[in-house]
Amino acid sequence: MFAAKVIRPWLTAIALTIALQGCAPINQDSAQRALAEGRLDDAANDVQAALAHDPDNLTLKNLAAQIFTQRGVKSYQSGAMIAASEDFHRAIDYFPTYAPAYDYLGMLSFQQRNWRDAIKYGSMGAGYAGQPDPSYVRDARENLRRLESGGIQGGTGAGGQSGS
Repeated sequence: MFAAKVIRPWLTAIALTIALQGCAPINQDSAQRALAEGRLDDAANDVQAALAHDPDNLTLKNLAAQIFTQRGVKSYQSGAMIAASEDFHRAIDYFPTYAPAYDYLGMLSFQQRNWRDAIKYGSMGAGYAGQPDPSYVRDARENLRRLESGGIQGGTGAGGQSGS
C-alpha cells in the first residue's frame, strides 16, 4: 500500500516530464511547417511554445529569429513599420547575431531618415554576415556627415524623428 502511494505519483511525474519534453520537437516541426506555408503568426506561436519547453535550444532560437524576421518583412512591406521594428528586435532578442534582422532594421531606419541607426544596424548586420557594409550604410554616413555640417535638411542623426 505504501509503495503504491509513493511510486504511482512518482511514475506519473516522470511520465508527465517525458511527455512535456516531447512537446518542443512537435512544436518545432509545426513552426517549421507554418513558416514554410507562410503562416507566420502560427509559426511564431509554435516556436514560442517550443522555446517555453526548451529555452536554451539554439536551433529553436535561430528558427524564432527566422520567423520573426519574416513576419517583420511582411509588416515592413505593408507599411506597418512599428510592427516590423518590433519583430526585427524580437528576432535579435532570440538570436543576437541574426544578420538579416539587423539589415532590415538598418533599411527601416534609413527609410525613416534615422541615419545613425541605419549605420549602426546595417553595419552590425553586415558584420555578422561577413559582408561589406550595404550601400544604404554608405549613403547614411554621407547624409549624416552633410546633416552635421548643415548641408542637408530633413533627417536626423538619431531617435527616428524625421525633420521633414
